[in-house]
Amino acid sequence: MTQQMQRVAILSAGVWQLRDAIREITGFEPVRWLPPFQRPAFGCVVGWGLKPTSTRARELSIKSDASYIALEDGFIRSIEPGPDEPPLSLVVDRLGVHYDANSVSELEVLITRSAYNHDRVRLRRAADGVGRIRANMISKFNHAPVLSEMALGLDPDRRAGRVLVIDQTRGDSSIAYGCATAASFDRMLAAARLENPGAEIVVKLHPEVVSGRKQGHLADVVDDADTRVVRENVNPWSLMEAVDKVYVVTSQMGLEGLLAGRDVVCFGAPFYAGWGLTDDRVAIARRAARPCLEQLFAAVYFDYSRYISPETCREISFEAAVDWLIARKSAAARAGRPSWLQRAAFGVLRRPTPATV
Repeated sequence: MTQQMQRVAILSAGVWQLRDAIREITGFEPVRWLPPFQRPAFGCVVGWGLKPTSTRARELSIKSDASYIALEDGFIRSIEPGPDEPPLSLVVDRLGVHYDANSVSELEVLITRSAYNHDRVRLRRAADGVGRIRANMISKFNHAPVLSEMALGLDPDRRAGRVLVIDQTRGDSSIAYGCATAASFDRMLAAARLENPGAEIVVKLHPEVVSGRKQGHLADVVDDADTRVVRENVNPWSLMEAVDKVYVVTSQMGLEGLLAGRDVVCFGAPFYAGWGLTDDRVAIARRAARPCLEQLFAAVYFDYSRYISPETCREISFEAAVDWLIARKSAAARAGRPSWLQRAAFGVLRRPTPATV
């Protein structure tokens, strides 16, 4: 391989901050592309998925007849959201990107391949991984408190069941690339109510909508006798363990619903839909393989995701990444950061009324 082919061009300052991790997981040497002053030779270009900020990178790859590598946060990213913490996991895709259902991604290929892999050691490892994520309530971000049903203000006597409906922010790339629109959210909420008569409908707003930084699709829904709007910052697993069924458009929380053993209904085409594990309201004909949950998990968390130690910037295993995250969460709790946990335990957080929200 020539020196040029061993180099990957980076245009974005944000992606350049991840150059050590990119070197580790691609084996290529990152070089900064800053015309007209820095125009080094390169063999491929890396950018942040299909976000607008990656437009220049994708244009450069086409103009230079070089391959484009899509980089994205993995499915277990960090304790806190935002750029202050480096990602614990990244995904690298040379075919597409996992949230774009309009074309094949490396994740689709890996899921299809995994569906035919019946290695018992791998399946046991995946089952253990599902159990560890669920037992330790691990999500993409892990700063939110674990809240009890009482703290969330849920009806303790809801005999007709409880259904979770997940909102997302407007402009979320996964919505348009996931064959959905803003109208999909209205259809989802209407279906949740129609298909689950008498059930308590729990609508989870996005934290950035609650904070006012972004707009959502279901922010105008109000609490009533059958609807609880969750505006609190809460660990997703608190909700998954409290409901029977999950309705999503393209949110990653649908994947966590599957890991929790819940029925998941998709009104878009997220990467985990179309494989026979979800109730799909959008067809994805090319996803013909039928993996079991453990085979899907192995493809997503073992094959597609790459884990980087925040201390050494060296690649580590899924298990080592989970161990690191559990240790960080425990250290934060010992430092007294989430006083939320104590408040939840005593039921201090109460159900808001429409008049006070």
